[in-house]
Amino acid sequence: MKRISALAFLFLLFVSALYVLFIPSVKTVEPLYTRLNFSDLEGWQSDNHDQALEAFQISCKRLMSYPDDRNFGDFGIAIDWKPVCIAAQDIDPIAAKKFFETNFVPLSFARSESGLFTGYYAPLYKGSREESEHYNVPLYTVPDDLQALSLGDFDLSLKGRSIVGEVIDNKFVPYKDRKLIDQGALVGQSLELVWLEKKAESFFMQIQGSGFIELDNGEIMHLGYAQKNGRPYRAIGQFLIESGDVAREDMSLQAIYSWMEDNPEKSDELMWKNPSYVFFQQRNSDKPVGSLGIGLTPGRSLAVDREHIPLGMPLWLETHTETTNPLSGEILKQPHLSRLVVAQDTGGAIKGKIRGDVYWGIGAEAEIKAGPMKDRGGYYLLIPAPLFAKLAPLTESAS
Repeated sequence: MKRISALAFLFLLFVSALYVLFIPSVKTVEPLYTRLNFSDLEGWQSDNHDQALEAFQISCKRLMSYPDDRNFGDFGIAIDWKPVCIAAQDIDPIAAKKFFETNFVPLSFARSESGLFTGYYAPLYKGSREESEHYNVPLYTVPDDLQALSLGDFDLSLKGRSIVGEVIDNKFVPYKDRKLIDQGALVGQSLELVWLEKKAESFFMQIQGSGFIELDNGEIMHLGYAQKNGRPYRAIGQFLIESGDVAREDMSLQAIYSWMEDNPEKSDELMWKNPSYVFFQQRNSDKPVGSLGIGLTPGRSLAVDREHIPLGMPLWLETHTETTNPLSGEILKQPHLSRLVVAQDTGGAIKGKIRGDVYWGIGAEAEIKAGPMKDRGGYYLLIPAPLFAKLAPLTESAS
C-alpha cells in the first residue's frame, strides 16, 4: 500500500474542513404541537357543547367577512376556517358535540407548562350624563391629541403593531399617564361621556374594558373600549401583595376594592401605580363587544394573547385552583373549569402562550365569579380537520 503524501494529507484535511463549514447538517424539527383525541379532554363528554356552538357561530359571522388570505398565524388563513363556519350555520344544538368532533382536531402546545387564567366581567354602575356633586368622576372618550401610529406603515415586519403618543414641541412623546389624567389634564375638552360616583368605579371599568351605566332616567348606557393611552399595564394587586396589605392567596378584585374603601387616602396613589388608561365609546349593543368585533358570551368567551391564539378559535379549557396544605406544604389542586370556549377578545394583561381571561357576564353576579378567579391550567386548540395536514409535520402524538 502506498503511503499518502503529506501534501495530499493536508489537502484532504482542507476539503474536510470545507465540508464541515459549508455543508449544512440535517436538523431534527422539534414538534410545536401535540395531537390528542377528544377522549383525552377531561370532562368533554359532559360539557354543554351547544353553548360553545352558539359562541362559535357568532364568531363565524365575523370570520366569514374576512378576505380569504387573512393570516391566522400558524393556523392557516381565513379560507381554511370558512368551511367549518359554513358547516356550523345549520347545526342543531343537540348535535353540537358531534359537530366539533367531526370537524376539528384537538392540539396542545408541545411540552407547555400550565398558565394563568383569570376572569373579567362588565360592570353595571349608576351614573349621569351631567356632572354633579354626587356624580363627579368622568369616563372619557378618545382625546383629539392622542395619536396611534401603525408601525406597519414604516416596516412591514411590524404590521399589526402600533404605538400611542402625542406631539409636544414637535416631538412625538408618550401620552399622558393615569396620574396626569386624574389630576385634570383633560378637563375642558368636552371629552366626558358620563359621570360616575367613585374613582374606583372608573378604574375597574377601565380594567374590564367595557361596562354599563344606569342613568337617572332608567336608561342603560353601554360603553365599550375605544383606545388606551399606550402606557404599560401594571396589576395593582401585586403592589398590595408586596406591601403585605393583602395576602397572595386572598388577592381578588373584591380584596382590592375593600382595601380602597378602607384606605381612601391611599387609593389614588395605588391606582396611579398603573399608568395605563382606557378611553371609551358608546355602543348600541346589549352585550359587551370583544376584540373580534362581536358580542361576548358569558362563560364561553375567552380573552387570549393573539400572538399565540387567533381570534375565533375554539379552545378546550381546563383549569384548577391551588391551595397549600398548612401542615405538609403540599400544593393541593381542585378542578374548576372544564369547558369549550372560543377566543373572542384580548386584554392588556393577557400575555403569553398559555394565558386567558374568562368573560362571566354583566353586573354583580358576574363580578362574584370573575373577581376571585386566578386559576392555573391550560387549553387545547381545536383546528379544522383539513388544516391539520398542514401542521402534521410539526406535530407529535400524545404519549
